Amino acid sequence: MKCNKKFLAVAAAGVLTVATAVPALALEHEVSGAFTSFYDLSNYSAAGNNPYDGRNNGRGLEDGAPTENYFVQRVRLGYIAKASDNVKLVTKFELDYNWWGNSAYTAGRGTGGAIGSDSVNIETKHLYLDLNYPMLQTKIGMMGNTDSFKGIIFDADMAGILFSHNYTNAGVTAGFFRFNDTWDWTNDRTLGKETVDMMQLDGKYSINKDTKVGAAYYYIEDDIRDAKVHTVGLNAEGGIGPVRLNGFALAQFGDLTDTRDAEGYALNLGAKMPLLGGTMRSEFMFVGGGKHELYNASNSIARGTEAGGYYDTELIILGRDKNATTIDNAIIYDVSNNGQGVIMGSLGYDYAFSDKLSGSANAGFAAIANDDAPTVAGGTSNYLGTEVNAEVNYQLTANVTLGARGGYVFLGDYFEGLDADDPYDVKLIARYAF
Repeated sequence: MKCNKKFLAVAAAGVLTVATAVPALALEHEVSGAFTSFYDLSNYSAAGNNPYDGRNNGRGLEDGAPTENYFVQRVRLGYIAKASDNVKLVTKFELDYNWWGNSAYTAGRGTGGAIGSDSVNIETKHLYLDLNYPMLQTKIGMMGNTDSFKGIIFDADMAGILFSHNYTNAGVTAGFFRFNDTWDWTNDRTLGKETVDMMQLDGKYSINKDTKVGAAYYYIEDDIRDAKVHTVGLNAEGGIGPVRLNGFALAQFGDLTDTRDAEGYALNLGAKMPLLGGTMRSEFMFVGGGKHELYNASNSIARGTEAGGYYDTELIILGRDKNATTIDNAIIYDVSNNGQGVIMGSLGYDYAFSDKLSGSANAGFAAIANDDAPTVAGGTSNYLGTEVNAEVNYQLTANVTLGARGGYVFLGDYFEGLDADDPYDVKLIARYAF
């Protein structure tokens, strides 16, 4: 009897211990995500006949270019394990079908769209610890990170550590990121010896509620290509009457290679203003070419997809389409433009017809900035082309949007030697966000 009483007492004590420990281990779970699918009709896509080719601007352009039609699907899933207001683990995953019908019973990025499915294609995008304390906010791990210059230096998921602190009218951010690290025993490569690393420092100051100024410094050391590039720049946003302005100026110095100095630079100006019940937008970008070639994160990545997309123009063929997925294509895929630089501008107008129906229209142009750059596409001028596009969206429910977008480019004389067809693209899009 005494033994039973002792056993019951020990068991009760154990239950109480576990019960009191539960609140300390309790987590809040947050799940979010998005589903996107679209039908694409185009003679300038990256799905089949127009693969990415970083050597020249003529990729995907040809005489008698065939029209493709295909369906694309993407799902993004986010999960946050929140221990408190100060500590949380942030994760994000992506699952793509590059196009319906592409493959089944395989493994690889964007596969599994064919009958039978059963492919392994999940992509890990973000895995980082977020420590949010009043004195210092810290992120550690694989995270999304974008520069203060509309993504033309870096705009990617990257592994590193990022510190930030906010003051009453200002904020400062500092970080270290490792883009690449290679181990190769046969070539006597040791981890940490031949890396591509970046250090960043950003600062913002609010002069008043309408005007902000900022400065940034980024240093990328590429041991593989012997590049040591410093980027410094200023950015600002503010208003003049009804017009909201934003823009930046940046310059680079250091070593682009072991025999060539870094002398890249870029200038940008954007504007918005209310007009006739809608919003008028404009963007202008100048990026140096030739000896003033802009060095960015894409230089350290084989396909050059981690910077320079410059989505603010809202173009879909001259520039990268915000709706496209991993198979996107563009005449200006990266504003450094294979060392040729770019002069690029756009004008757009957004209008809400009702609470559910909205639309926009855009027109833009692009040209090579470097007069001495070779016209790889065999043309007679630096002018790449003029684009017009339009978009309409219908808010079916609070979470579901149905849309359509189409664009056409009148090719410039840069491509005269190709005798290429003018490119066009039409998308019908369904989105669900939760």
